[in-house]
Amino acid sequence: MNPPLRMAAGVLTLVLSHSAFALDCDPGAGQQVFQTKCSACHALDADRVGPHLSGVVGRPMASVKGYAYSPALAAAKDTWSLERLETWLTSPARMFPDTTMAFGGLRKAEERQAVLCFLQSQR
Repeated sequence: MNPPLRMAAGVLTLVLSHSAFALDCDPGAGQQVFQTKCSACHALDADRVGPHLSGVVGRPMASVKGYAYSPALAAAKDTWSLERLETWLTSPARMFPDTTMAFGGLRKAEERQAVLCFLQSQR
């Protein structure tokens, strides 16, 4: 397969895998991980130590009014896609070194995907 065609096939696979993830998951499993690992600082519908997370998938970064974000995150001009949230949940400090989020990240890919599934269901 020639390189441009191989690249197009890879992009299509990536898109389809994220679409399948978005549609073929169990929000209940993600809710359990969220309650265990995230709810000490985050709620869905109210700001706590961290900003509320209802509707976070597809929301502009650092857009919760009244929440004091770190300087780099506050300056971010991007959107919380599933891919960016996956990176964030893997290691917040790697994505934004000045983050005020003390949580080190979800090390297990299954937990990250479960939480993302749950958060995506909370629009």
